[in-house]
Amino acid sequence: MTSVSVMTSEIELQERLERLESESAIRTLVHEYCHGADKRDRARFAAVWTPDAVWQVAPTQEFRGVEAICAAVEWQWGAFLQMHHWTSNLVIDLDGDQARGEVDVSVTTQFLDGTWARGGGVYRDSYVRTDVGWRISRREAEHLFDLDPRPNVGAGTVAGDASLPS
Repeated sequence: MTSVSVMTSEIELQERLERLESESAIRTLVHEYCHGADKRDRARFAAVWTPDAVWQVAPTQEFRGVEAICAAVEWQWGAFLQMHHWTSNLVIDLDGDQARGEVDVSVTTQFLDGTWARGGGVYRDSYVRTDVGWRISRREAEHLFDLDPRPNVGAGTVAGDASLPS
């Protein structure tokens, strides 16, 4: 084996390792979003976003900036007794310090009147590597289905209609 092929192998190995580490960090980020939201941990929830992130919760409603995003999830905490998110089937497309992801989500929610709703959808994410690691720069939540009827808890906005997923 020549020194050129050894060096190429080392470079390829380093690139593969970097890819695996990035994919693992992004998977953890997706899980931290769920844990932060479900456990009502504002700091944990806020830590997954870039400062200027966008969270699109419905085709006509989005929150810009981590403070607005946190205010929206805090509204949900007031509207729901419990939320439980499960994510699966994450597909990640890495491109240097940026990545895109698509992940399925199932959500079970208990409303203030004690009733439960189950639904699901998909998150379409943009991620960026920052000085503190990978973060979500944009999340588009598409609500695809409900398995249970939901009570009428308001009208018009995601904060008002408690749309799933969140």
